[in-house]
Amino acid sequence: QSPIPPETLLAAASPMQWILQAALLPEGERVFDREVVYITEDNAEAEPDAAPAAEPSAPDPEALAGLEDALGFVYPHAASEDLPSKVTATELKREEPDEGGTDGAPLLHTQRANFRMPDFRGENKPLTPAERGTATHRMLQHLRFTETENDAQIRAQIDALAAAGHLSAREKDAVKLEAVRGLMDSALGARLRAAEAAGTVRREFRFSLLFPANRLFGGTVEDEVLLQGVVDCWWTEPDGVVILDYKTDRIRADMVPERTAYYASQLRAYGEAMARITGKPVKQRLLYFLQKRQKGLP
Repeated sequence: QSPIPPETLLAAASPMQWILQAALLPEGERVFDREVVYITEDNAEAEPDAAPAAEPSAPDPEALAGLEDALGFVYPHAASEDLPSKVTATELKREEPDEGGTDGAPLLHTQRANFRMPDFRGENKPLTPAERGTATHRMLQHLRFTETENDAQIRAQIDALAAAGHLSAREKDAVKLEAVRGLMDSALGARLRAAEAAGTVRREFRFSLLFPANRLFGGTVEDEVLLQGVVDCWWTEPDGVVILDYKTDRIRADMVPERTAYYASQLRAYGEAMARITGKPVKQRLLYFLQKRQKGLP
């Protein structure tokens, strides 16, 4: 039949069967002008003196050239096949920091999903590290920096957030008062108070921007990727924008440089995004590790 029924093509075991089906079309509808001989058990043992099959006629040069062009086609955008259409800034973290620097980030095929065993203890189960980190971030999102002169002021704010429903009872207990105290007692805390007093602090700032893929993953691909992210905190100073990302990783003091390198790609993406959004230079990208009360500058 012409055209060949799709169920016939679907049942083919190899592309050669497609070619044979096309060759068997009625004369005038054939793609190929060749003699086709099926070898079966009945004629496989044909006598040696049997008449040879007729020589096939020469192919149409124009059709042959078209076939060669089609079979030799190479997709010109092969390098783009592994690129995601969208990526979040947190996915740009490196699995293993490079020894010599912080350039680039791998493609996302190295990301692995980890599944925990179900826990049926309900409200009595302890918070996971990720849940404790979320609670701390939510508290810092609403914390009034200008009212953190002592532990009583900080504790009063945490209690108020719980009363307003921003924190559950378990989340309130998971927030480490001493970690917040360490941040607000530091020079960085003084900068946060000054920025809040000046009205330039923005928190949990969400963005979506198209970015050149080679800026995120390296290489020479000219495609664009949708980059999405949430900046924990940023503010403006007279000479530029400052970006601050809080980390609740449980690390030793000697691990701060390594973890800073691990998050460098994420912070670099934040920097480029905020420079485009604000139209101002980004003067600093800061990581603050609440667990160790230290900051890194990637």
